[in-house]
Amino acid sequence: MSPPRGLPPHHPGQPGCPLATAHLPGTGGYLAPEPADFRVDEIPAYAPSGEGTHFFVRIRKTGLTTAQAKGMLAQAAGVGLRSVGSAGRKDKWAVTTQWFSLPAEPKPVDDDRLEILEVARHGQKLRMGHLKGNRFTVVLRGVHPEAAARLPALQAAIERGVPNYYGEQRFGLQNVQRALDLLDAGAPRHRRGNLDPEFLASALQSAVFNHWLGWRITAGDLYRLVPGDVLQKRDSGGVFTSEDAAADGPRVESGEVVPTGPMIGPKCFAAADRAALREQSAIAAFGLTPERLAALARLAPGSRRPATLIPQDLQVSVAGDQLHAAFTLPKGAFATVVLAELAHPEGNLRRRADTPEGAPPG
Repeated sequence: MSPPRGLPPHHPGQPGCPLATAHLPGTGGYLAPEPADFRVDEIPAYAPSGEGTHFFVRIRKTGLTTAQAKGMLAQAAGVGLRSVGSAGRKDKWAVTTQWFSLPAEPKPVDDDRLEILEVARHGQKLRMGHLKGNRFTVVLRGVHPEAAARLPALQAAIERGVPNYYGEQRFGLQNVQRALDLLDAGAPRHRRGNLDPEFLASALQSAVFNHWLGWRITAGDLYRLVPGDVLQKRDSGGVFTSEDAAADGPRVESGEVVPTGPMIGPKCFAAADRAALREQSAIAAFGLTPERLAALARLAPGSRRPATLIPQDLQVSVAGDQLHAAFTLPKGAFATVVLAELAHPEGNLRRRADTPEGAPPG
């Protein structure tokens, strides 16, 4: 079976993935290619114990992908690449601090782009996802002359919650198409060169989610209950399918609970009623037949993702033609999604085209 032609849009910046603040004038601005304009500090899920056979290493990297940093650490320490652990992937065109783990004592890296900041022992390897979130400090250049006047309304809207899209760096250039090709080949689990089947499957899940979320925003339902929604409690993270719209509607509008979208797979909590029909339409838009879904299940178990995201400790200001923003996001969230709600870019936020790492920043 060949993949469908004309795949639907799947990341912000493309038509069909609208902004929540589209009714407000944006600040304008862009991310310059200088890494110092985009800083990311990883917030670990736990501190190393100080004892054990592994070494936790906090580094600062500049203009490197996580994979490149991992390779440098492995080579310097004389260990295999697969034995090096990390909790999340970080942007290349940035200055980032993050943690790695090594099964041997780390050695200095002969490259000015990587600096070892801290070393501590721990009993186990650091695994992907073992982080709490990330703190971002960002500069947008070339903002609109009226950016300062526009900022209060934009900030108020963002603090209510922004669409929890996956950023475009999740998808690379052809990851969604490659994922469909992979499913048609029976979803083999082994790598093909640099292609990771599980990551390609997650890129396809992300595209379906973004498409579903774009439809929801277009319908005016970002902050409203759709009958049959799967809802998540903001305080505990527990999920449930809404069976009482009269009771659950006000809880959604107050922000006590948030609607969630499908990360398709056999363990994806099922929606009902009109919400289920919308999710099925998003799945069908990518040509995901029962055969493809069965293949996807071998690579991706499925889950739910909140429709909105509330940046924590949001600080924004304008100085001259620059906008300065700082905020904290949970793991799996994208800073570029928050910045897009401020700047309203046409296409990529970055002024110069770059080669994204193709993975989430945490």
